[in-house]
Amino acid sequence: MTETPDPKLLWFNFLKVFTRALVQINLYKADHPQVKQALIESEGLLAQISETLDGGDFSITLDNDKLLINSTPLIASDKLPNSLRNLFTKFRIQTITFTKGASGDDILALCQVQAFKGDPKEFLKERGVERITLNESVYAKVDTSQPQAAQPAQAGQAGQPGGPAAEPGENVADRISGQGLENALSTIAGRVTSDADEQRRIVEILTAKFKEEIVAEVKKALEVVHREKKKVENDMVRTESVMTSMADGVVVVDKDGKIIMMNPQAEAISGKPLAELSGKKIVDLSQIENQVVSLAREIKSENKEDISTEVAKTGPAELAETVKKATAIIQNEDGKIVGSVSIPTDAAKLKQVEQMQQEFIANMTHELRSPLTSIKAALEIMSRDASKEDASGRGILNTAIRNTERLNSIITDILDFSKLQSGKLIFHPENTSAEETAREAADAMRAWTTSKGINLRVTNEPGVPFIYADRRRTVQVLINLISNAIKFTPQGGSIEVSADAGKEALDGFVFFSVKDNGCGIKKEDQDKIFEKFVQVASGEKVGGTGLGLAITKAMVVMQGGRLTLESETGRGSTFRVGMPVYRGQADQAVFEQLPEAPAEKKSWWKKLLGK
Repeated sequence: MTETPDPKLLWFNFLKVFTRALVQINLYKADHPQVKQALIESEGLLAQISETLDGGDFSITLDNDKLLINSTPLIASDKLPNSLRNLFTKFRIQTITFTKGASGDDILALCQVQAFKGDPKEFLKERGVERITLNESVYAKVDTSQPQAAQPAQAGQAGQPGGPAAEPGENVADRISGQGLENALSTIAGRVTSDADEQRRIVEILTAKFKEEIVAEVKKALEVVHREKKKVENDMVRTESVMTSMADGVVVVDKDGKIIMMNPQAEAISGKPLAELSGKKIVDLSQIENQVVSLAREIKSENKEDISTEVAKTGPAELAETVKKATAIIQNEDGKIVGSVSIPTDAAKLKQVEQMQQEFIANMTHELRSPLTSIKAALEIMSRDASKEDASGRGILNTAIRNTERLNSIITDILDFSKLQSGKLIFHPENTSAEETAREAADAMRAWTTSKGINLRVTNEPGVPFIYADRRRTVQVLINLISNAIKFTPQGGSIEVSADAGKEALDGFVFFSVKDNGCGIKKEDQDKIFEKFVQVASGEKVGGTGLGLAITKAMVVMQGGRLTLESETGRGSTFRVGMPVYRGQADQAVFEQLPEAPAEKKSWWKKLLGK
């Protein structure tokens, strides 16, 4: 029988994943793998939560100093991540309600609200989001001690429908319903008084008041029309100003799109004089040279009906796409065009080429690994089968094996760096033993240290807590650091790998240390070694890609950890890797470890990945 999950655990997990989506939508595009993963997890958790609720609706309320789930206090507001708390405070939202069946696309639209400057409800409505509602009074305190409002007056009371019946006589309403305004006023005046002069005065006064009211209302309506007209005119002028500022050339066409006039700048672009192009359709320009022409399908001046917003484009498709990607329109809060941002089309094309290059490198390195693995396996079999007397042949085979290992390490670095740049390097944190992680990394490198005559030992502090990290990636981090230590530690030296719990302010971390007694690193070079393609150690360069430490630091930081270095020339180096302690997914401390909203200044790893 399936065990029913703890509702509060589901709530905590959903808030954690939803907060991660809020942060990542600021860092990546909506189609980024990490954003998609967060949305899929959020949708799945919402579905589980709906199954545990009677009505299926799931509401999150920020009420002063606490966060409530379906009116149940869950956590203090000061423990919430800034990105989640800001979503409520920025738009003065008190409650977010998720109706059963809310999809990942609905959650994506809610995450995108944080960058919107208008009404968030309108933002969701425009995107067709119906299963997520924002409200300021869903969770309201009701004072039951206050008396109920007075009941409406009963039928038959004075001033209410059904009051005293009209006086017997002719039905005035039926009589005036078929009359014109003047006759209707005369009929009403006749009911008021029998004096003919008095009746005439009443009609004149009522007519004058009616005209005053009509004039006032028409004037008020015209003011609105004038304001809207001026607003449209200003928008047109602003848009035309933006477009004309983007180009020096001007081409004038008639209602059929035939060229009437061109200034010298436009002639230079087309490469043909006006005399040769006059009378030809503007769309034919793209057939003369390598050009792109965008033209409204309807260029006639119509004021009776809406014109089509479609645009006809001619010219090479690749060039048209490059020009489009090289320009961004700037809009104000009302969605009106107020400017544009452009880059040279050559630069835009260069970005496309760089993206193709990154994809090629990723595919190429991936394809190289399979045959390289087969070559290494074959060399190892040949080395085992070689006769002991043939020392020369065995030495050649061992050299080939070491070179295949080195080549495999280079390919791994390039592949990991390519994944980091494209955002495809995804981490799967779990409850992991720190002691086993350190021992596994050391065992993987023991054969290399033995062949080089280096003493490698593992010393772990007793009772080291478990960590919350991706075990495979954390082992890879330690292997990179041990490999780096082996390169710069002489024969007969020593490398120590250890794990210990952080103290005092750092008690939320477990620290792995990789200490060697090699050549050390100069003080002025210690900040450089974490940059890509940098290899520095006491002025000596060694083989490799120069990506190992850059990838290592990125993997540590992206898991919520930290990496430090202590080194002195001639006395070795000590790298310290701090990873978060595992505290349980339902624990309140989960929220304290969530990533905050990104700061204005880019951090080193964003610059590293080109974000």
